[in-house]
Amino acid sequence: MAEFYAIVIEQWQQQSLFEVYAVILSVAYVWLAAEESIWCWPAALLSTSLFAYVFWDVSLLFQLLLNLYYLVMAVIGFMHWRRSNNQGFVTLQMPPKLHYILICSGIALTLLVTVLATSFAQAWFGYDLLYLDAGITMFSLLATYLTVNKYLQSWIYWSIINFLSMYLFITNGLYLTTLLMLIYIVIAIRGYINWSKHLCVDDSLLDDSKG
Repeated sequence: MAEFYAIVIEQWQQQSLFEVYAVILSVAYVWLAAEESIWCWPAALLSTSLFAYVFWDVSLLFQLLLNLYYLVMAVIGFMHWRRSNNQGFVTLQMPPKLHYILICSGIALTLLVTVLATSFAQAWFGYDLLYLDAGITMFSLLATYLTVNKYLQSWIYWSIINFLSMYLFITNGLYLTTLLMLIYIVIAIRGYINWSKHLCVDDSLLDDSKG
């Protein structure tokens, strides 16, 4: 038992302060999103800025690019929620067609970017778990769209993504970020419950309110 605690303390001491603050702000983001607070997006903006540096430092380049995308989406999400929340917080039900499009698009994008990355930038992208890294990144891009547009099922997609991310991060020594993914999954349950209280059925794939 003493050896276990020694390992935990050693791993904690190895964590970057950037990762520590990024984790704290990321927990704040997901918690605020679950509570339907628009202030989740400023928290996301700060956390993704820090994670962009963390992932650059450990050469997880797909995760770096993903967090740069999150920076942009944090601004878009804040603006969209501020506009749509004028009439109260309303959650949308994903139509079956959107599930099909999202899954097929995620798989296709994962295969495409992996092939392109290994073909044109082998020195950067020729690492183990490339498909997993790329898949997490591509599906996260699509799941962010679901969150911005307040689809209830976004919490389910995020839970699956975060579960797979735990393995990716723990193999790269990002132990706090691995713990963050576990916390995300727990909060996702609360988010799903809270958002389901404001659910309305969206019969169309595209809606003017999501423009």
